[in-house]
Amino acid sequence: MRADLGAEPPPDVEGGPGWVIDGATLRPRITDLRAFREGMSTDALGEAVETLWSGDPTHARELLHTADPSVRVRALLADCARDLGEFEDALWAYADLLAECTGSPWEPVLRQHYGKTLLAADRPQEALEQFEVAYAQRVQAGAPADQLASSAQARDRTRQMVGLPRRS
Repeated sequence: MRADLGAEPPPDVEGGPGWVIDGATLRPRITDLRAFREGMSTDALGEAVETLWSGDPTHARELLHTADPSVRVRALLADCARDLGEFEDALWAYADLLAECTGSPWEPVLRQHYGKTLLAADRPQEALEQFEVAYAQRVQAGAPADQLASSAQARDRTRQMVGLPRRS
């Protein structure tokens, strides 16, 4: 892999109240805990998400195991596995979710998270393929600007990592 990591990473993308997707790491980062908690106050998974994004995937997994196994919960559990270095488990979980959700509004979200897991597993070319598909699906669906920005950010950062120029 030819990484151009000295280049300026894509800018952070606003994800919601009190958090961004970091342009360098492509991971969510809480920037204002109070605003984040207020924004997540009605989300039953808010504590687990905060715990995961604060760097404690073990505790987040414990919290998620008590929740109903929705697509979102299973994706968050896969993110926990990824952050714990259990890449094969995370990749299998995302492959299963993608097989189940192909053609649904969940598909671009899952492809993007699958790509981030491939990236963590040091498979950047495969990750880039997932990010390209997620971006194209979001464009085709007329997704909101923040979702398009997130997909473009992941695509552009990964292009840097494999030594390709950013797309405009």
